[in-house]
Amino acid sequence: MINNKTRSQLKQEVKTVLRGNWGKAILLYLFILILLFLTGSYNSASNLMPNLANQNIFSSEIISLIISFITILIGLSANFRALDWLREPTLQFKPISSSFQLFKNPDWYRIIGIDIISTILVFLWSLLLIIPGIIKSLSYSQMYFIYKDLSDQGKAKDYSLIDYITQSRKLMNGHKMDYFILNLSFIGWFILAVITFGIGFIWLIPYYRMTMANFYRNLVDSQSQVI
Repeated sequence: MINNKTRSQLKQEVKTVLRGNWGKAILLYLFILILLFLTGSYNSASNLMPNLANQNIFSSEIISLIISFITILIGLSANFRALDWLREPTLQFKPISSSFQLFKNPDWYRIIGIDIISTILVFLWSLLLIIPGIIKSLSYSQMYFIYKDLSDQGKAKDYSLIDYITQSRKLMNGHKMDYFILNLSFIGWFILAVITFGIGFIWLIPYYRMTMANFYRNLVDSQSQVI
């Protein structure tokens, strides 16, 4: 069994991979950066013109939903390639096309299904209190990576959509606080990215997301019996 690594170790491993490869990492996450910017601009426009937004509330919700699903697929495509990259630092890949790899997967709808089910479950838990909802969102945080690994092994169809959520919950047992604190450790970087008018996100998003992928990698390595 491999011991769980500290936050500093997880971050240092990512920095080592990124050293000399920042351009590739930025290109890998380029489209998610663009989508996040466009989504923020769209929401700002809706807030500035509420009357116009209210007149087209149905179409606005449909557009937001479609953008959300596209953002999920592009973001996860980049995250999945990042996980491969962390596992094999010398991996050769095309960062731009890697951002769309899930669109080539005939089972891409399963990702959307997993997202919808987990969102409903977190919402229901949040109806009790805010804290249970946060805890469950932490428990379910690894479900996409679990799907990726099982899909790579050709086992994805052997599991129902809820199974990925259940496996994530098992994997995160005893590690939710570690994940929560790891996320909190980036608050300073996010503040810095904001005060640089968003320019800092160009470097922060790859660094942050790859660190989260590295957290999963270490978690699976130390609990191989779960996945």
